[in-house]
Amino acid sequence: MPHQNRQLAAILFTDIVGYTTMMQQDEQNAVAVTKRYIAVLKQNVSSLGGEILNDYGDGSLCTFSSATQAVRCAVEMQQQLQMEPRVPLRIGLHIGEIFFEDGKVFGDGVNIASRIQSLGIANSILFSSEINSKLKNQQEFKSVSVGKFEFKNVEEPMEVFALCNEGLIVPKKEEMSGKLKEIEKKSTYRKWWIATAIIILLTTGFFIYKNFSSVTGFKGEKTIAVLPFENIGTDSSEVYISDGITQDIISSLSKISSLKKVIGWFSVKGFKKTIKPLNEIAKELSVAAILSGSVQNQGDKTRIIVELIEVNTNNLLWRKDFEYDSKDLLNVQSIISGQIISALQASITPEEKKQLSKQYTQNVEAYKLYRKGRWFWDKRTRESYDSAEANYKRALELDPDYALAYAGLADCYTFNQKGLSQLEGVPIARDYTTKALMLDSNLTEALTTRAFIQSHFDYDWEGAKTNFEKLIRDNPNYPIAHLYYGNVLLLTGNKEGIRETKKALALDPLSSVNNMVLGRNYYYARNYDLSIAQLQKTLTLFPESKPASVALGYSYLQKKQYQQAIDIFSKLPPGPFDMGINRNILLIHAYSVSGDKERAKAEFERIPKEEHLLLSPLIMANFYVSLGNFDEALTALERGFDNHAIGMMWLDTDPVLDPIRNEPRFKALTKKLHFN
Repeated sequence: MPHQNRQLAAILFTDIVGYTTMMQQDEQNAVAVTKRYIAVLKQNVSSLGGEILNDYGDGSLCTFSSATQAVRCAVEMQQQLQMEPRVPLRIGLHIGEIFFEDGKVFGDGVNIASRIQSLGIANSILFSSEINSKLKNQQEFKSVSVGKFEFKNVEEPMEVFALCNEGLIVPKKEEMSGKLKEIEKKSTYRKWWIATAIIILLTTGFFIYKNFSSVTGFKGEKTIAVLPFENIGTDSSEVYISDGITQDIISSLSKISSLKKVIGWFSVKGFKKTIKPLNEIAKELSVAAILSGSVQNQGDKTRIIVELIEVNTNNLLWRKDFEYDSKDLLNVQSIISGQIISALQASITPEEKKQLSKQYTQNVEAYKLYRKGRWFWDKRTRESYDSAEANYKRALELDPDYALAYAGLADCYTFNQKGLSQLEGVPIARDYTTKALMLDSNLTEALTTRAFIQSHFDYDWEGAKTNFEKLIRDNPNYPIAHLYYGNVLLLTGNKEGIRETKKALALDPLSSVNNMVLGRNYYYARNYDLSIAQLQKTLTLFPESKPASVALGYSYLQKKQYQQAIDIFSKLPPGPFDMGINRNILLIHAYSVSGDKERAKAEFERIPKEEHLLLSPLIMANFYVSLGNFDEALTALERGFDNHAIGMMWLDTDPVLDPIRNEPRFKALTKKLHFN
């Protein structure tokens, strides 16, 4: 289907009701529920001739060529999901045109189906009149109208029907509190405001600002998520501009100490063109306010519409609809950020106010190239890093004093995808970081990279601690600083590192890295049960996370659950991946630890000797320790120190290395790494 451009389809949306709360209360049960739901979904959609176009983990978007088959699929799923473990699922259906762009599915029919689904409750099936008309002559289906509803961007109200077959629940209208209800409230409020404004205009003669409205004061917790601005009617190749504006606003707000939480980019970017209701997003991210907006280029003019909502009350805190010349693009984030701070009634210090209005370049084209570089860098592939580097360098050609562009280049080489070793890549990153800080000694991005190099490459733990603490004081909502600081604390024996890692995750809860690092850090803190639970959660959210699989396998080994570890390692790709980790050496280590040392030795001999130097020194040392070959283990670790392999930072905390801690060569290494 994805190769087709446009087509008419029966669209089926599913959603597990209360999934976020379920995960918070009982992760093990939530994982079991999710697995059962996915199994039932795949089985029924396939058997009834449908296709799963999007799988959201706790929901899905499916299409069918037949409305009857789509409804049959919905009924089969709901009936099966009433058996234990029960899955509280709601389903919405509609017939409409869909089209594909960049591998994603769009269309008014998709939006309508999603909104119909959001009105449902557990074990309900709702659908439009278009679907209902196809069921009139189908005696196996019984339906009832639940009323007419006004959907956003649909001129006429739409009648919604519920399937009332045995075992299904028909929701009452007062129970239907999905996205539609929020839209209706907002619409009602705006109509009231317009009427009030007209009365005031007629009675007082005062001029009412056309494009600004401010509603009741904010009373909630000062926590906010800035959703990705939508790129409207503009070449999709310029999506990096709307993403860049979003990231700039997040960066500005994260520096405001009176804001308790500002959600990071990696968590909000998944909500681009979201169909989820704002209240569900707010619950998922644990915030009280959400900013959404759109960007539309119109020649030399750019139009931005932004709206700040207090989610619990549905109050419109602030709205702005304005146009500006393209040359004024550099002022946008500071204007919007300042208005948000005011609407949230947050305090701001003179220094924070100064930082808010700071511009890092006066050249609009250089800014666009920098933002394009960051857009490519976010993709985290070798090819995208090359594109990011090229755009950063082009930005510097236009503005040689652009500190952020130097910081971007440093990031390309800190965690490089260019096949360079730490010894080759990090000195280049250090040079770019130094150039950035010479231009701006307070640049958060460059200071973070410098502190990371201090700790993870130079092993200057105390210097890194001091710099991370200053970073967090100046930028309390910057998740990366908390993440790296948590690592440094844990590496030096301070269990408060877990608290900092949790803080990073709270600020960016849907970041695959943050989720994985918390699970991995539980492992190094030797809390294996929590490590397994967190890493299982990570893999539920991000099934392709190889680092999470590696850490989970090691946690199973420490719990002597050998087969689980072998199963996890077996699912990894066969070739080498991050930091010299290879599936084969992981499996060999697992065989050895489980007691099958002969098999481990035989498998190890099959790895060509020239590949040994490409493997992670820490994992090689783990393998040799499991065999009792301490000399080879120490040799591998000494090689790792000489090459500044990044895994060496775990030398003092890795539980697998406990048998060799009293060896003189090991003690010498810990001294060189400044652990004692």
